[in-house]
Amino acid sequence: MLALGIGIDRGLGLVGLVGSRERMEYDFVGRTVNVAARVQTLTRIHQADILVTEALRAELDARFVLTPMPPEMVKGIADPVLTYAVREGPSAAAPSAEEAGDK
Repeated sequence: MLALGIGIDRGLGLVGLVGSRERMEYDFVGRTVNVAARVQTLTRIHQADILVTEALRAELDARFVLTPMPPEMVKGIADPVLTYAVREGPSAAAPSAEEAGDK
């Protein structure tokens, strides 16, 4: 059986080309990337396919059904990280309130 874990955070970072002339890559770096990577590892602990942080949860609308997970300490982050398991999301057939109002 194949399992997939996705960790998502929201915040600032630095994006651009990094490397040398011989080997240049487009990359996104910063605390947001680090937190998302650590949250992704928590998917195994919490047995959840998708975990989002509090920063992202605050931006989601009511069409998402989230279950709060216990705060966990993760490497490189001083405070426990609070995450939410995404149990349900919007379907393509169900427009958001903003989308429904625009029509």
